[in-house]
Amino acid sequence: MNSPAPKNKSEDLTEKLTELKREAEEKRAKQMADKLNLPYLDLRIAPIESEALGLIDEESARKAKLAVIKKQDRKIWIALQEPGNQSTEEIIEKLKNNNYQIILIVVSTNSLKRAWTGYQELVQSAKGITGKVEIAGSALENLKKEIKNLADVKKRIEKTDVGQASSIVEVLLASGLQVNASDIHLESEVDKTNLRYRIDGLLQNVGFLSPKVYYFVLNRLKLLAGLKLNIHDIAQDGRFTVSLDKTDIEIRVSCLPSAYGENIVMRILNPKAISLGLGDLGLRSDLLNIIQKEVKKTDGMLITTGPTGSGKTTLLYALIREINKPEIKIITLEDPIEYHLAGITQTQVEAEKDYTFAKGLRAILRQDPDAILVGEIRDKETAQIAVQAALTGHLVFSTLHTNDAAGAIPRFLDLGIQASNLAAALNLVIAQRLVRRVCPKCRQAISPSADQLSQIKKALTGLPQQVRHQELNKKIKIYQAKGCSQCNQTGYQGRIAVFEMILIDQTMEKIIRPEVSHIQILEKAHQQGLVSFRQDALLKVLEGTTTLEEAKRVTGE
Repeated sequence: MNSPAPKNKSEDLTEKLTELKREAEEKRAKQMADKLNLPYLDLRIAPIESEALGLIDEESARKAKLAVIKKQDRKIWIALQEPGNQSTEEIIEKLKNNNYQIILIVVSTNSLKRAWTGYQELVQSAKGITGKVEIAGSALENLKKEIKNLADVKKRIEKTDVGQASSIVEVLLASGLQVNASDIHLESEVDKTNLRYRIDGLLQNVGFLSPKVYYFVLNRLKLLAGLKLNIHDIAQDGRFTVSLDKTDIEIRVSCLPSAYGENIVMRILNPKAISLGLGDLGLRSDLLNIIQKEVKKTDGMLITTGPTGSGKTTLLYALIREINKPEIKIITLEDPIEYHLAGITQTQVEAEKDYTFAKGLRAILRQDPDAILVGEIRDKETAQIAVQAALTGHLVFSTLHTNDAAGAIPRFLDLGIQASNLAAALNLVIAQRLVRRVCPKCRQAISPSADQLSQIKKALTGLPQQVRHQELNKKIKIYQAKGCSQCNQTGYQGRIAVFEMILIDQTMEKIIRPEVSHIQILEKAHQQGLVSFRQDALLKVLEGTTTLEEAKRVTGE
């Protein structure tokens, strides 16, 4: 190996002078910090968070001689050189007005230069995360007074002119939150752009934007989400954040070219949507008791199943919150991280960096976790690692895409898991669907027809003794949807889950063999006391939570 060329005296002297100059700068910065009674930091030895740095654009940061180096919820750490600088004070005041709690740190010129080099590392997708729409509490209150339902949204949108693109975006987002929409769709047609909201799982027409208005709205959304304005013929994905009453709500943006222009879909990831506890999800008391017992175990697998949009993530997060204590280390592996949970280490799959579920799960196991949440088990390698983790003292939570609870076992076997290992590792399988709640304001009580009563009786025959319901006779009342302004004339407001659950007890373990079929598992589960989706939905009909029509729509029976 060749040794490095020796430095000449001139180079050596230059390095020493540079180091002396740097030390003098650090000394001056420390003296200023002491004088102002502020903390001092040398950024050569401190990490700088890219997401925090991106809160202020590079030009403004250099002009104000500062850098945001760390962000934690609404608290940010700002490294600055001249606390009295006018540009510095203007930026700090603006951040305070946006409800940020600010911690000031004095640094040297060299430290700031090091921080600013981080802007070169911020890729376009990362910049998209920092896009912000600030909706002040007073503005939201005014919009709430003006917007009560989708008809009000239509009136508000259609009276807004071309020059108010930012205002329209704010109205779209605020009204989407007001009516509890999960997605906002903007769909281009020949002479207009349709606006639709997905509420309680179903799309509802709202109104339309003129081509001129939509042009400005589209560009505004692209800027916020970090998308390229000059690209119109390929799909793009980005995201930005809505800051609402000190709560950050992430908006995922998908832009897709179509025959008449670009379509936008905004997914609203409202933290309130996953703040529910186990007792809020619609679980019957017998199911809730089983789950609360199973999550207290120190090992094994709890699997949730269901199609996209069936509430699996909400259930998984509720399970995690149930066990979240200081003495338990919980790590998640998600694709992507949709909601942030306090006290839990959350990690994300990154396909472009070849950081897959399998590789991420291996890395997590080296971190000595007690419980692991794997966003989804998609392949053999991930399934094998998850099962081994469950067999070696870890509690593992994950999801599978199957039609019902019984389908989870054949799916694992198809992925190459040994039947004996699966039987020992699997604790519980929970399948779910979401039904809409009948609107409490306009619902109508009716007596079921003789045919309907007969079908309900037949469907609920053979329920386990612990599952109770009102007596089925001609006096019972159920509800039907009507429609009012509160529920946007749909007759429904909000959703609740219906469940199937299979407990892997000793009896169930014995039938988990390589050749076991879905039908065999289903038969054994019914002997065990399985309550089907349809039965659980009908029980919620009898409770007055939903309607027969909705139960049929979701369960298909």
